[in-house]
Amino acid sequence: MKRILLMFVLVLLSSCGGKKVIEYPSVETQSVLTVNRVELTDSVTVLHTVAQTNPAGWFRFDGDEQGECYLLGRGSGKKYMFRGSEQMELGKKYSGVVPMTLCFDPIGSEDKIVDVIMDKSETLNVKGLSLQRRKCEPYTCHVKAKIEGDTKAVMVCRYDNFDGNISGAVRHSFIAPVVDGGFEIDLPTSGDDFYVMVAMEDYVRSAMWVCEFIAQKGEIDVTCNFKENDKQLSGKDNILMTELTQRGIDISMKYMDDFERLRNEGLSESDYAKQLRLQAEAEKDRGKRMDLYNILNTLPDSVRYCPEYYAVRLQQTEELKKLQYEIIEEAVANVSIGYLDFVSNMYSMLQSPFGDRFELRGKIEPVAQLYAEKFANNNKGKRLAEYIEASKVKVGNKYIDFEAPDMEGDMFRFSQMIKGSRIVVLDLWASWCGPCRVQAMKNIPIYEKYKDKGMCVVSVARERNNLVGLEKAVAKDGYKWPVLVELDDRINLWRQYNAGDSGGSIYVIDPATKKILAINPTTEEIEALVKKYCE
Repeated sequence: MKRILLMFVLVLLSSCGGKKVIEYPSVETQSVLTVNRVELTDSVTVLHTVAQTNPAGWFRFDGDEQGECYLLGRGSGKKYMFRGSEQMELGKKYSGVVPMTLCFDPIGSEDKIVDVIMDKSETLNVKGLSLQRRKCEPYTCHVKAKIEGDTKAVMVCRYDNFDGNISGAVRHSFIAPVVDGGFEIDLPTSGDDFYVMVAMEDYVRSAMWVCEFIAQKGEIDVTCNFKENDKQLSGKDNILMTELTQRGIDISMKYMDDFERLRNEGLSESDYAKQLRLQAEAEKDRGKRMDLYNILNTLPDSVRYCPEYYAVRLQQTEELKKLQYEIIEEAVANVSIGYLDFVSNMYSMLQSPFGDRFELRGKIEPVAQLYAEKFANNNKGKRLAEYIEASKVKVGNKYIDFEAPDMEGDMFRFSQMIKGSRIVVLDLWASWCGPCRVQAMKNIPIYEKYKDKGMCVVSVARERNNLVGLEKAVAKDGYKWPVLVELDDRINLWRQYNAGDSGGSIYVIDPATKKILAINPTTEEIEALVKKYCE
């Protein structure tokens, strides 16, 4: 009976002449449940939504403390009660990616913002759903997307809102249900902005292939197969960007058969690397195990691989290096946004664990500066400028001052917190980063020994959505120093400190000179520096 009534409501809605439609409305927070379309009439309010969770998890809408589901008007305080859904039953468990249509009572004109209350859990509700159309950039890019495979919904997000904090990206994204093998969407753009598309099924597993494209004013076509990691884009700059990537892939693929053969013959790892790996796999202490894996992953290729494997890898590297040089010369001769992605990736790789693998620093640095200035108003151009600025965070240079709140919301300035100290450890970490927490706990005995002799530790936790995980981690691990919070990358501290998309990084600082003494030192190196400055 409820299903019949709901179908009647939907038919009634489709025939209404006074319907107001809001595509991809603005929200303050959304997590498990996301809203992609709101339809308002005098008789009903319809939310087109997508709910998602990882395959091992589940969600269930049980209502608030009284078992009620509704839209709560911010202006009137009135509850607009839930009428039903064709795809979802209250109290039933669901898993994966589930597009659903939710119907509610009609909303009064006094309410311009509502909260979607479907459960007692904050993660299952949507806060601050605006019933006004989004304020747009000067231009709009109409994307016609064809999605191959069985993807049910796609997250479309600006490049600058999509980084290591992927669980927070959904807050700034457009979640598009895939209907009849595709979807169409109007994306705001200042002219030529970079966007990414991710299959929601991959997003909830935190293992994904990203389809990146340039949203240019006008219209573009995107064809995506997320399982095959394949895309086709229209538009001159999009085609150029894709071709540049493909040139590198073609060279890499030439050597795949050789690598596979050598692995099958047991000629990939060196004896030393194999010994390290086996030692790490057998190690029961988490901290020691992570240290061993870190040593393994940072070994030079000549040490990590067998001579036969290393010889093939060296051939591949030399050919890729030649290609990078060619593309850099092309990028200088033909400055265009199509080359911006390549320049940004090559420059950011200098700051990654791979370092200057292709010996490009001398060539790429002036080109990166050129592109950062040329595309200063582009979202990827701005990120490139941030990379360039962050590269100045190195041993011997001065630390970057900042202001952040503690877990109670009180604001603190870093430079004031470390006044009068002899040596400072700035620990950027996260409650969800196991290696960060292991390293932090190793520093507790050092701090206890030297805290009265001039050692200062300030930690900043990079958290997502809320502080629940942080509060549990601090209580469990027993940190003795101040803990500040970087919630949802609000001050972009990780970018400022060149920590990339990692969980964290450690900096040892001399407050007298304001200079950085060490970046990501071992526990033994930290203790040696502290002893030198405090005794």
